[in-house]
Amino acid sequence: MLILNPPKLTLFGVRYEAIESVAIDRLAHREVIEWCDAGPHAVFADVPEIRTDISIVQRLDTDTLDTPRPGDSGALEIMLRPNSSDAARRTLSAQVVVRSVRLSAGEKPKRTISLVALSPDGATDPLA
Repeated sequence: MLILNPPKLTLFGVRYEAIESVAIDRLAHREVIEWCDAGPHAVFADVPEIRTDISIVQRLDTDTLDTPRPGDSGALEIMLRPNSSDAARRTLSAQVVVRSVRLSAGEKPKRTISLVALSPDGATDPLA
């Protein structure tokens, strides 16, 4: 899932401005693939463990000293709306842990915050 220019994003209760994008990737953490003796192609595949990674890219227009740290955990909320009205507004939320924070200094400085989403019980989708 790719969310471009979300109108509102809060991480650990702090509102973040100038968000360029939020990418949500669902990755196979563990795969089971089996073959049989009849030929070279797989006959069974399953993904019993899934990891949900979230990457937030923010434009930095001013100096910033306040940044989340790897290991910090808490709530992420992203407002979604298909157009500039609030008619079909939705909120996507998740409990997350910070994996990394990377800064890139260039013509347009940016901060990339990498998160992993946590399921409340292991069976429920971490995104609500």
